Amino acid sequence: MKKHPNKFAPPTLKDAHRWRGLRVGLFGGSFNPPHAGHIHVARLAKIKFGLDFVWWIVTPQNPLKDKDHAAPYEERYANVERMLKTYPKQLPSHLEAELGSRYTYETVHSLQSIFSQTEFIWICGMDNAYIFHKWEHWQDIIKTMPVAFIARPPATDLVKSCPLRMATNAEHKFDALGRKTNLKKPAIYWLSSNKMLDISSTDIRKIQNKTKA
Repeated sequence: MKKHPNKFAPPTLKDAHRWRGLRVGLFGGSFNPPHAGHIHVARLAKIKFGLDFVWWIVTPQNPLKDKDHAAPYEERYANVERMLKTYPKQLPSHLEAELGSRYTYETVHSLQSIFSQTEFIWICGMDNAYIFHKWEHWQDIIKTMPVAFIARPPATDLVKSCPLRMATNAEHKFDALGRKTNLKKPAIYWLSSNKMLDISSTDIRKIQNKTKA
């Protein structure tokens, strides 16, 4: 097995025994490119839900995003791996590429089945809450594992009018207390952070393109 810069090797589909009895956050995205805002979301989720690890699920291609604007998968994965070197319990993964799944619902179903003794929660930035109802079989995701959305406090005022909030009868929870949090499903957790960074991968790409011009 290739040596990983962290002391914890990334998860694979063949090592479910390593993660038995642990609580793991699944942080999916294109990460095109990954940035400090992603780190903040992942670390906050780890604290708020008492997670043992966060697995970064680097998607080969997001169906809702223009593939012409995406860097190659290998480049995006390498950028995530490099950024996480100093965060030993934040692990990059090839899981979605290994599974060959295109949609998140396929990914969560497969991971929950393969890692049946691991407790999962899916992690998203608040921007995803407003398009989550457009995800393929989004209701199945919520039924399979709890989902958390994280944002700055002003965004929480918009939760009441969020399509996701109105389109599902899943339990909505607005607090999390580390290991004391009893992760339920179907349940959606809404968390706020006063120090959330106002940054996005799109903004970074625009800056990079201007620099190259």
